[in-house]
Amino acid sequence: MDKFKGFSNFNISIFISSFFYVGFFPYGPGTAGSVAAFLLYILFIRFLNPLYYIALCLFIFILGVYFSSKAEKISGIADPPFVVIDEVLGYLATMAGILWVHFSAFNAVLYAMLGLILFRFFDILKPFPIGIIDKKVPGGFGIMLDDLAAAVFSLIVLRFIIVVIAGF
Repeated sequence: MDKFKGFSNFNISIFISSFFYVGFFPYGPGTAGSVAAFLLYILFIRFLNPLYYIALCLFIFILGVYFSSKAEKISGIADPPFVVIDEVLGYLATMAGILWVHFSAFNAVLYAMLGLILFRFFDILKPFPIGIIDKKVPGGFGIMLDDLAAAVFSLIVLRFIIVVIAGF
């Protein structure tokens, strides 16, 4: 947080875009944001109605576009590293692919971990077209959209693995 002393006072845009300051974790803030989303998913969200889950993801997307745009302006940094609401959305969107499948608790946690690994892989690697979105789409919309694209890749691979392993 030393790099960002200029906005050490409470700011709602920084608070939301950093997902309650998780983005200020000193080592791998993007991974920290994804792990926070994983914990949220394991503890609460898995029990939401699928329609509410999708509505929550849409709400996070809208919040993320707005507040990450403001965080960029406040910090003067394009796609600031402390903005992790995009990772939160990306992980939750990845897991939307298994909402309608009911697993044992063990398998649900196992697939949630696999979803986390896949999402981080695609988010870091940024294969085509994710890398283009990351470079060409500016502002908060771009910040959120590249992680949503990584989530689509992750979701497809996760569903494929589940079909191969579990048959559904």
